[in-house]
Amino acid sequence: MNTKKEWVSTAAMAEHLGVHPQTILKLRRSKLSPFREGIDFRWGGITSNGTLQWHQAKTEAAFTGFRRLPSYEMETYSGKAKVLLKRA
Repeated sequence: MNTKKEWVSTAAMAEHLGVHPQTILKLRRSKLSPFREGIDFRWGGITSNGTLQWHQAKTEAAFTGFRRLPSYEMETYSGKAKVLLKRA
């Protein structure tokens, strides 16, 4: 019998990945998110305010294979349009 939990809470998943829980939640909401609903995470319960549950193995694989943005492409929140330079 396998007693290892496959689906864990956000706090447990964040600890497993070595990141803050807010980091994993922010990544989930991002347009460039590596996480897919129904595969990497799911909603617990039958109401719209259920808690998130994360599949440990699939979420870890998605997070590990995630291609991060170069720092010069990040939003600066300055309120001004930013010209992105392509580096060769």
